[in-house]
Amino acid sequence: MSTQKLRLPYVDNAQPILITLVINIAVTFIYFWPEGVVFFDVIQDTVICVVITVVINLLMVYLRMKKLRAKGALPSQVPESKLMQRLPQNPVALGFLYTIFFGLVAVGLNALILWFFGMDTMAFIPWMTYKLIYVTVLTIKVVEYCIFRYVQPDWAGAGSAGAAGADTASADAASANTATDGKIVSKPVKDPLPKISVFQAMFGSVTSTIAMNIIIGTFAGGVFIAEGGADVIIAHSTVEGLPITGFVFGFLTGLLTTNAIVKAVNSGILASVSERPEGTGPAGSEEELAESAPAAPALPAPDKRFSWMPKARIPFTILICVAVMAFSMVMLPFIASLFGLSVLNFYQFSIFMVIYSSLLGKPLSYVITQRCSQSDYILYVLKKHGRI
Repeated sequence: MSTQKLRLPYVDNAQPILITLVINIAVTFIYFWPEGVVFFDVIQDTVICVVITVVINLLMVYLRMKKLRAKGALPSQVPESKLMQRLPQNPVALGFLYTIFFGLVAVGLNALILWFFGMDTMAFIPWMTYKLIYVTVLTIKVVEYCIFRYVQPDWAGAGSAGAAGADTASADAASANTATDGKIVSKPVKDPLPKISVFQAMFGSVTSTIAMNIIIGTFAGGVFIAEGGADVIIAHSTVEGLPITGFVFGFLTGLLTTNAIVKAVNSGILASVSERPEGTGPAGSEEELAESAPAAPALPAPDKRFSWMPKARIPFTILICVAVMAFSMVMLPFIASLFGLSVLNFYQFSIFMVIYSSLLGKPLSYVITQRCSQSDYILYVLKKHGRI
């Protein structure tokens, strides 16, 4: 599973996501309640959904970015993209291109998924659930790509206050920060374009899932050939066996994801302060240490939603593993039952797990990263390695 955090942090995505969801749910109720959908309905509704999503989010992002640009408050640390700068700056033209691009992707994926799992028809509740999932993912990606276009220096620098020319404007945009309550706070922008590592992580997820289920099926005696010899069925790829798969998958996912993120965050924390001999830092309470450590990074305000979790790696990993295991043991059979997938063949099961792990990866990575961003955890890491 990918542990990359691709959300652009300086714009609150909750509002456009909620607005898009409400409008798309209303459209679904108007056209498909209570009969449900057939294959062609899904394709038609996906096109409508993409148009609505692009229009709403591009409009909201463009207006927000235009205000930030006028204030000279666009974010710093912007990764420049030649591809993005080739796209039009005009929101109407950009919206047209994004509608075509996301339309092709969304229609293609939805058609492929429904065909692959043999879902020619879908009742209203499963369809509503399916649509909520893909609209949320679609909205997040549309918002990210809209923002990423409008932080590029060719647009961001064009309206910088006091810019004497294109070169000066670009420099101003590159060094600009986000204004918050009169203070200038630097917030980085991350590139949402797909990385090779994302595809490598996805391939690793597929191979791990296949290996895991072959091993489990072999030991449990649950690997058999379906009637007609066309498909290989593993016992734990049935609705009844999915809780066992959820147990094993949750443990492996919690262990590997937590270890990878904690290791990366710890390295970033240690790299943000100068090296000090162990035991030479100032003494005092955590609050005093935070104020007196000149080389320590700026500490965020504590968030009780995350700061209650353990700081030590082993207890924290155990907590995440137990949570993901319990969640997966319930959600995997629930999702399969909801969409009428009582038995999955070998290939369907692999794709099913890849989709599930991809959807789970983003919120899981967010929770782990937020815990490791709390001030008590930062101080814990710095003290543990003798940096304060």
